[in-house]
Amino acid sequence: MTGIYEHLSELFALPLTKNVALFSVMLGVILIVPLLTQKLRIPHVIGLILCGVAMGPHALGIIDNSGAISLFSTIGILYIMFTAGLELDLNQFKLNRNRSFAFGFLTWAVPLTIIFPICHFGYGLGALESFLVGSMFGTHTLIAYPAVSRMGVAVDPCVAVSVGGTILVDAGVLILLAVILGLASGNLSAAFWIELIASLAIFSLVMFFVVPRIAVWFFAHWHRENYLRYIFVLFMVFVSALLAEIAGLEGIVGAFLAGLVLNRMIPKNSQLMHQVEFVGNVLFIPIFLVTVGMLVDLGVVFDGPRTAILAAVLSISAIAGKFGAAWIAQKWFRYTKAQRNTMFGLSVARVAATLAIVLVAHRAELIDDSFLNAAIVLILVTCIVASFVTESAAQQLALERSQAYANGTHESEHAYANVLVPIANPEHAHDLLEFAEILHGNDSASRVTMLSVIPDSSCAETNIHAIRQDIVKAFKDKLNPRKHQISTVIDLNISDGIARAAREHTASALVLGWPMTGLSDIIIGEKWKAVIHDVDRLVIWCDLPMNAAKTTRLTIFTLPHAERECGFDGWFDMILKIAEHYTLKIVHIGTEEVSQAMRTRRDFLQKSIPIENASSAPIDDEQVKSIVKPEDWIVFISARKNTFCHMSICEKIPEYLSKHFKSQNKLLIYPSQPASCAEIDEFGVV
Repeated sequence: MTGIYEHLSELFALPLTKNVALFSVMLGVILIVPLLTQKLRIPHVIGLILCGVAMGPHALGIIDNSGAISLFSTIGILYIMFTAGLELDLNQFKLNRNRSFAFGFLTWAVPLTIIFPICHFGYGLGALESFLVGSMFGTHTLIAYPAVSRMGVAVDPCVAVSVGGTILVDAGVLILLAVILGLASGNLSAAFWIELIASLAIFSLVMFFVVPRIAVWFFAHWHRENYLRYIFVLFMVFVSALLAEIAGLEGIVGAFLAGLVLNRMIPKNSQLMHQVEFVGNVLFIPIFLVTVGMLVDLGVVFDGPRTAILAAVLSISAIAGKFGAAWIAQKWFRYTKAQRNTMFGLSVARVAATLAIVLVAHRAELIDDSFLNAAIVLILVTCIVASFVTESAAQQLALERSQAYANGTHESEHAYANVLVPIANPEHAHDLLEFAEILHGNDSASRVTMLSVIPDSSCAETNIHAIRQDIVKAFKDKLNPRKHQISTVIDLNISDGIARAAREHTASALVLGWPMTGLSDIIIGEKWKAVIHDVDRLVIWCDLPMNAAKTTRLTIFTLPHAERECGFDGWFDMILKIAEHYTLKIVHIGTEEVSQAMRTRRDFLQKSIPIENASSAPIDDEQVKSIVKPEDWIVFISARKNTFCHMSICEKIPEYLSKHFKSQNKLLIYPSQPASCAEIDEFGVV
């Protein structure tokens, strides 16, 4: 009995040091705290932080911030910054980069303006030390970013501005810290500047030129091994963080830049993106939030009035400074109240950069224990404020964005609930399935149906079983019963079978292999035209030989009056989905009327994808070749016969594109043509 008691005492000795017991407690916290906070209707971020306060070394002493916990904490903050860079709408960021610079400056300058005189005149710090403290509280951590992502408003311009401002101000203040330390120690020599500039230049060169090429090569050669891709992503995050530390910056800067670099290579709704978000949200980030609470020693508040008053003054000043910066940005950028509060909530929390700076400054004896303890209390206060404000503001922002659709005059964005993918050879249809998954809706009723049309014969039933087995074998790592289904149809005529399946499955779009190539086993010669004739849904013929990570533009060819087709909104919404998914620019070759219709639709859907009209006049073969670049994804919007957009050139497009742009991704699109749309008869009369 004594032996069992001693064993249990050793296993559960405080603070916990046994890995199994430690990890069990942490997983229990991650499981139970969100359930409790949901009942109490408070953000679970606050629950995790307060739990860390209670369990930390300064309270119950159950866990200390060392060993495995410290490792997971580091992973968590790097994960938050990486996710912010990965989910950032690069088109919004490019459009708002000047605003990001402006907001980053405001979030540094406004708190500095408030805190500098308090420290210098109120607490007697020197000008250099006061400047450092003011700059330190100008940094912020995107601790509340998961709430924005969860609410689906990460694509809003104010979020892009806030995220961009975060990395700019954090990187700037960390560089400023190195300069201030050099100035304080008298080492601000020419050698110091040469070393600083050289290290930053080399780091930038590696991150923006070397890392992207490595990533493109890896994803091009290993794009179907999901577990390898995820390990590679983790590897790139931590190598980038390490490179940042070698360059004299904090690892969070490298993690954020890794997110930016991989942004276009990891599509927003891809399986890899879901893996990244899942692991971070269920493990790394919650443990980091618990460790934030473990830093707080509430006992210092009661050590004497100096620390308590200083903590209160700095907390109020820091919060007021961030709100002031968000308020100025709101007036300057003409944002709504919800956007202002979202920016304030994202920028008010201080953790990573602030903690790094305050510890370095304390070791350098630039600040005393009172400022160190006050900074720790400030971290807790600002994290709580950030969680409440961002949760509420993100909900309001999501409501505003949904109301914008309701008040519009156009139809809402098309979600292709059921996408049909006719398959001839399962081994060669992986690209078709991945493309179809971009189009289909995210609701539980949405499906991607893989269809095989079996010729009617005495062996038809045997062939059905064989083809289903082939499909399951080919897609065993991708099939999800909630998203995918397999369908087989027996029919004498392939196009009739596809048309019948489209009606039976209420398909809103069909995704097929390229005419004369992708379905060459079953659709040969002119039979691809029969599919167009028999199916009135949106039909997309695909040839996708190039890795999407290598493409930079969607070059779209349209016919005159394409904006007047019944299916215009449908096919253009699909184009926007692709452009947003892969962060591509749209280059349009067609009439100005079509370009204007595209921009109007884009603006109504609140998208930030740039649209350039390369040519509005009829162009010849040489002009096409001069406009289209090797990294372009080519799209031709065709038209069915007997519709007013149809031209004789439509019949020759598949052969022309296959001949001249063999190695590039190509889409041949036929807009939906429901029965309600009148056709033009042989005499040109509606």
